[in-house]
Amino acid sequence: MANKRLLIILSTIVVVLAIASTLCFPTEKYSALGSVFAAAAGMLAVIWFSASLYNQSQELKEQREQFSKNFKQLQEDNRRSSLVVVKDILSRAEERALKCNPNLTCIDDLRAQYIDMDEWPTILKSTDPNEVIKLALNWKLTKEEPALFLMRGIKSAAETYFRAIGRTDIDYSIEPELFVAEHGPTLWKLPYFEEYQTAAAFVSELMVPMKESRAAIEMAYLVALCKKTSENRGVIMIPNSTIEKVVQHKKAGYELPLIAKDLPTDQTVVY
Repeated sequence: MANKRLLIILSTIVVVLAIASTLCFPTEKYSALGSVFAAAAGMLAVIWFSASLYNQSQELKEQREQFSKNFKQLQEDNRRSSLVVVKDILSRAEERALKCNPNLTCIDDLRAQYIDMDEWPTILKSTDPNEVIKLALNWKLTKEEPALFLMRGIKSAAETYFRAIGRTDIDYSIEPELFVAEHGPTLWKLPYFEEYQTAAAFVSELMVPMKESRAAIEMAYLVALCKKTSENRGVIMIPNSTIEKVVQHKKAGYELPLIAKDLPTDQTVVY
């Protein structure tokens, strides 16, 4: 409204000045009146053109502000919708983790379970397939699998949330436990994620530095299983993928489980 008033005032001033000029013009110079009116018309054109540009710029500004407001509202709607999905993903991950180990009364119990590694020395040092299978399977089912279910669930829920709010700087290709360890400080501040901070933060920080040791436990289990199923055949039937794990583990400079140190041998059949 103020801008419109200013435009009218300026236009009026130009018109008044033009009229005043004609009244004060000497009679012998009436031929120059055309130039006066042309100048006045030019000034009016400049004033109205400038006003038009200003109005367009204001409209564009208002449109940008409205678009920004709508975009923020859309982001907030996406965020809220994603949290509903996040809650469901986390609940299902917790349910699957608890089903693996009946001794877990709640997900926070996983901390005490996972830090108990009494089976490890025997698994890594034994050459008895039966003993290795029994202990490794107990570790996998009661500790490793529940932990992995939880880590995968949190990672999946986090990816759903981050994509919904437009985060493009997240690497989703890394292992779930590493993802949780890296992004936990951000996730624990969010609804639903915060409920899993106690267990997930603790367990992920254990899992990451123990990556190679955990791989050795898995390797010992697979080799023991192959040896057990092949004990009456005279040769060890073992998948090529397991042999590759053994070779890569050794090449990286890590100690092999004792049960895997004699692979491959002349009595090994790789398939």
